[in-house]
Amino acid sequence: MRVFGATLCLAMLAVACGGGADPHDDGVPTCEPGFTTPQGFRATERFEDPYADHVGIRLGFVSDEGRELHYFAGIPGEFGEGLPGVDSIVVAEGLEGPLQGSGDTWVLSWRTPGPCGVRAVLGSGFTRRSFLETLERTGIIPVQ
Repeated sequence: MRVFGATLCLAMLAVACGGGADPHDDGVPTCEPGFTTPQGFRATERFEDPYADHVGIRLGFVSDEGRELHYFAGIPGEFGEGLPGVDSIVVAEGLEGPLQGSGDTWVLSWRTPGPCGVRAVLGSGFTRRSFLETLERTGIIPVQ
């Protein structure tokens, strides 16, 4: 849990230190998650981080069992820093991203083209298998 807390703190620090644009700029696209809320989870937060050419998002979800998911799109950061790399996973867009983690803390990050291209999902309270199964059910990764 400490590793997840440290990882989340680093991600939030990257967000806070990001070179966001004026939040009143019009005409810039807001990044979209492109997946469904996982069954058994409820949304806990939505944070928008404006930049000159897009608005990045961070979404938070929690399950009744206390599992947490945090999804980032279009917000630059060092996701999973300090966690061991364990695999390369194909995401739904057909791209690969590193899977990092151990114990109950897992991070999958990848990059798509465009200003919303930096993407990551952080999970706490999961085994590796349950994290990947949850990502399959949301449509983030194809069924393995």
